[in-house]
Amino acid sequence: MPAHESLHEYYLHQHRNIANYLELCMIHAETELVHELRRCMKKLRAFYKLAEGFSVAEKDESIQIKKQVNRLFRISGQLRDTQVQIHLLVTLQQQTGTDYPEFSKWMLKREKKRIMRFGRKPLQLLLPSTADTTLQETGDWLAVVDDETIFNGAYSILTGLCIKARKLCSGTMNERDLHRIRTITKQVKYILNIMHHSYPDFIFNEVSVNSLREIEASVGHWHDNLVRVELLEKFMGKSKFADDLLLIKYQKLLDVCKAELDIAYTEAYRVVRFELFSEQQPFKLT
Repeated sequence: MPAHESLHEYYLHQHRNIANYLELCMIHAETELVHELRRCMKKLRAFYKLAEGFSVAEKDESIQIKKQVNRLFRISGQLRDTQVQIHLLVTLQQQTGTDYPEFSKWMLKREKKRIMRFGRKPLQLLLPSTADTTLQETGDWLAVVDDETIFNGAYSILTGLCIKARKLCSGTMNERDLHRIRTITKQVKYILNIMHHSYPDFIFNEVSVNSLREIEASVGHWHDNLVRVELLEKFMGKSKFADDLLLIKYQKLLDVCKAELDIAYTEAYRVVRFELFSEQQPFKLT
C-alpha cells in the first residue's frame, strides 16, 4: 500500500472516529467516550501539525475544519476535566473518610451543563463527512507528495517541536510553559505514531518514546492537581457556606490541594528537564 494512501486513510479514520464518538456523546457523554473523543481529536490535530511540514498551502475549507475541531476540543476538554475531578474527589473521600457533598454536587451540576453543549445544533454540524469535497482535496494533495518530502517534513516538524519544548524548560517553568510542554509532548507522540503507521522504519533520535511517556505522566498529574485547585477555588468563591466550620473544612481541603499541586509541579519540572536534556535514544514503538 503506497504511503500517501496510508496517511490519507489515517486522516479519514480520525474524522470517522470523531463523528462516531461525538454522536455517542450527544446521546450520553460517558467519561470514557469523552476521553476517546478527545484522543481522536488529538490525533487529527497532530496530523494537521505534521502536514505543515509538506503542505505548500492550505485551503480556506481546511482551515475552517481545523477551527471547528479546535472549538470542539475546548468544549470537550472542559467536560473531561470536570469528569476527571469528580472521579478524583470520590477517590479522595474514600481514602480520607471525609465527604465533601457540597463540592461534589457543584461539580456534578457543572458536568451536566457541559454535557448539554454536545446537544446543541452547531456541534452536530461541526465536522464534514468523509465524502466531503474538502477531505477529498486533502487526499489529492497527499497523493502527489513524495516519500522524501514527507520524511523531511516530519523530521523538520518534530525537531522544531523538541526545540520549543527545550527552550520552554531551559529556565524556570511557569504554568503556561508546562501547559505548552504538555501539548507539545502529545503532538510529538501522535506525529511519531502517524509516521510509524505509514512508515514503520521511520526513526527520530531527538526524544525517546519512554521520555515522552514520563513527561506526559508527570505533567498530566500536575495538570489534574492544577484543575482541582482552580475548580475548588471557583466553588468556594461562588458558595455561601451555612457556617464557619464548613468554610474551615473547605479551606483545609484547599490548603492540602495546593500543597499537592506544589509537589506535582516540582516533580513535573524535574522530569521534563531530565527527559528532554538526557541522552536521547532512537524512537521505536513497542
